Amino acid sequence: MVLRISITTDTEMMELIDKYAKENGIDRNRAIIEMIENGFTKATGTTPFSPNQKQTFEEYHDIKLSLEALKQSLMELTDEVKLIHHIIDVELVRDMKPVPFQSKKWWEFWKTP
Repeated sequence: MVLRISITTDTEMMELIDKYAKENGIDRNRAIIEMIENGFTKATGTTPFSPNQKQTFEEYHDIKLSLEALKQSLMELTDEVKLIHHIIDVELVRDMKPVPFQSKKWWEFWKTP
């Protein structure tokens, strides 16, 4: 069961939490959860307490968001490749000059100059 709580703290404590989060590369909420878990572990002297349900959901949500961002980036890359392919194709067609036998109609080959 997940329970949402609200706490009030001073700025020094928030600075410590933010510093911990920055050092570990996590967000503030995750830092608070880890600090509470570490506090329980130290206070009881037992194995670490880990409520995995909420953390797993958060990790799933983060992975889903990053996959959506990756999908969007790949779509943009696909559009760019199509555009570049079109530009190259247009440039090649513009530079092409017909070969002499392709510039004549079939009946013009019988004519002698």
